[in-house]
Amino acid sequence: MTARHPSLAGRLFSGDNARTAGAMVLDVLVIALAYAAALMLRFDAEVPHRNLEFVLRVFPLLALVYITANVVFGVYRTVWTYGSLGDILNLFMPVLISTALIFGVNFWVKERDLPLSVILIAGELIFPGMAFVKMRGRLLTRLPRAAVASQRLLIIGAGHTGQALARQLQNSPGLNYQPIGYLDDDPRKQNRRMHGLRVFGPVSELELRISEHAVGAVAIAIPRASGPVIRSIVGICQSNAVPVRIVPGVERWISSGHTNDALREVTLDDLLGREPVEVDYMACSQSVKDRVVLVTGAAGSIGSELSRQVATFEPLELHLLDNNESGLFDLAAELRSVSHQTTIKLWPANIADGRKIEDVFNQVRPHLVYHAAAYKHVPMLESNPDEAFRANVLGTLNVASAARKFQTGTFVLISTDKAVRPTSIMGATKRIAELLVLALSRHSERTRFVAVRFGNVMGSRGSAPLTFLKQIERGGPVTITHPDMMRYFISIPEAVSLVIQAGTFGGRGNIYMLDMGQEINMLELAERMIRLRGLRPGDDIEVIFTGTRPGEKLREELVADFEMVEPTEHPKVMRLNASAEVSEAEILRLIAEVETVLRQDPEELRRRIHLVARKYSNNAEGVPAGEMEADPAGEPAST
Repeated sequence: MTARHPSLAGRLFSGDNARTAGAMVLDVLVIALAYAAALMLRFDAEVPHRNLEFVLRVFPLLALVYITANVVFGVYRTVWTYGSLGDILNLFMPVLISTALIFGVNFWVKERDLPLSVILIAGELIFPGMAFVKMRGRLLTRLPRAAVASQRLLIIGAGHTGQALARQLQNSPGLNYQPIGYLDDDPRKQNRRMHGLRVFGPVSELELRISEHAVGAVAIAIPRASGPVIRSIVGICQSNAVPVRIVPGVERWISSGHTNDALREVTLDDLLGREPVEVDYMACSQSVKDRVVLVTGAAGSIGSELSRQVATFEPLELHLLDNNESGLFDLAAELRSVSHQTTIKLWPANIADGRKIEDVFNQVRPHLVYHAAAYKHVPMLESNPDEAFRANVLGTLNVASAARKFQTGTFVLISTDKAVRPTSIMGATKRIAELLVLALSRHSERTRFVAVRFGNVMGSRGSAPLTFLKQIERGGPVTITHPDMMRYFISIPEAVSLVIQAGTFGGRGNIYMLDMGQEINMLELAERMIRLRGLRPGDDIEVIFTGTRPGEKLREELVADFEMVEPTEHPKVMRLNASAEVSEAEILRLIAEVETVLRQDPEELRRRIHLVARKYSNNAEGVPAGEMEADPAGEPAST
């Protein structure tokens, strides 16, 4: 097949060339009209035939001078839809130089049929004429759009982000937002105008300005606004039935290439207001790049995000292990589409199968292991303590033992705040897993064992916020166990970033705790989520209390009484210094004792699990198992 090449005409009048040619034609028309008007003004509308004939004869030359100057100054390379004052000044220079050149040449002509005054008048008309033609698109968008049902938008924040949003909306009438002004706490900006919009006053005047200016929507344009600030703004807007939008960040929406990305709905993450985490990229990269990494529980919420973030550091091999075959397959397909330098291998396996785990380690020989595989749902595990023990304790023992046997460099256990003074089977089994890691590290020369503890993660499968969202979408009711229920929350990406960071720290046998921020009342959280959908708690969506579930605490704890909190290299990661010494032989003996009743009475199994967990969970030295029958807080040891 013979390749077809576009004709010369096709190349000249396609794409940018066609647009440039069109702009030149418009400029020639402006020059013609300017000289016609200049002649009319100079001769009081009675232009002598001799002068008119001369101008018509030399007009192609006049136009060529102006067009050439525009080309030299790059006027036709400017995207005038987004033109600025600097672009207008750039247009002024070629017009000035062209006018001066024509004036100078004509000045030395003895018998001139083109008066010098005509040249000057024409030059004065050409500049605004060309500027209008080029900026007409932008100017027209600034005109009142009575025919378009645009919402009157008040912008919170008159800084770089707020001004960029105003410009974007003024140039994009299709978004149906009409910015009317700003609110900003900086007194230097108040009562001034930016991009034609007034800064009315501080943010505290929001309710007043909503009423005073018939505001139809509010946009939060404050980079890294704190949770309390966002919650306050959202609360005022909701009480006035005004929708709220938020700017995701100038860089993010510009890089997306979509104008519609300039505003989005306020999310639960915005309300929580956790600042973006910055980690030591070099340290994380050095610990992962060109290494062999194994992630257990890779198809889960934490494990899958761990896999994604680890892949960005380009490990030599990334091994994904989980008993969820479909989840593994989907995750691998996602990672392979973006991680072309890393070999990705899948291991559909159960961590409770010790022989299989040892076989995997024998083949993989990982340098770094992230152990995220675990059962986590508190009520379900209360009813199934045997499965909780198999997965969270015996599974951890299998993976950790294999890591030590095959001399893995670093083993990172993902733990939970429910391991602190545990009242649930889930928390107790995770506490035993922590103790196991501490014990194994004491007799491990090659493998560095650490655990990272954090609270609830936003968006994980089965998490309360996700459950609330589904209940709201179904029309309610939203179910909460207790009006005083408090929880800590962290986003999945933030938690994973800090887990990877903690894995880079020196030392062994450490438990690290992530900064979880402020406690959140679950009732308030549910009500905020309902209001974010424009609904009213109690009226549109019913909220009911179901009572606390077995093993559930009203308030979670991040640190036990006997654990000392120490700073680390990262401000959001703390090291817990527990003086209790955990013997490997002792913890293995206790685990073996629990295992003897694994298939017997569930009540006895629960009791023994709690006794092992609490042996090192209430004081520095630990207490004999038989003496720890009840929780110090007065809550039952088991249910």
